[in-house]
Amino acid sequence: MRTWEGSSIHLSWPTIIAEEHRRHPGMAPSDLYKLVAQACLGGNHLLRDRESFRVAFLEEWDRTDPSGALRSDPVQVIHPAGSVARLHLHACRSLGVSEAALLEILLEQPLREGRPEALAWAWASVLHSARREEIPFDARSLSCVEAAVGVPHHSTTYGAASYRIINNLRHPSTRQALARLGLLA
Repeated sequence: MRTWEGSSIHLSWPTIIAEEHRRHPGMAPSDLYKLVAQACLGGNHLLRDRESFRVAFLEEWDRTDPSGALRSDPVQVIHPAGSVARLHLHACRSLGVSEAALLEILLEQPLREGRPEALAWAWASVLHSARREEIPFDARSLSCVEAAVGVPHHSTTYGAASYRIINNLRHPSTRQALARLGLLA
């Protein structure tokens, strides 16, 4: 369970990327771009059609194997300010979290007011970290991804991915609801 206080989480891109690489050692540059894009833009594109979101969530929940969950925190902070996270479904299910309660939280969360400029700035920071060899990617391989249009799907080398985006861990009702489920302290 993550202990979270809104003012205490301040991470760096290299720290966030190191955690993602630990979870998915086969991640490709496109997976890194997806992480940064989700951190900056949130999961709004999926939440706009709430019925499709609900159906896809329940289908994916039914496919999750709680015995195969990673031995890691179900809440993975993916934004340096600690505001955006991935909520890993396998880990939630292994903790006995109710899919109905989790779905309600996800559907009721506010949309993220992400801007393309924020994504461009964050990606430039990641490229800077790559040039300084602070992350396990070289800047040339990452600059090729930047030219891609849109947010890519995960690569075939990424591994299993079953999560949903929490747009704002700082939002009081979202934070309180996750705490009630035992996902945040």
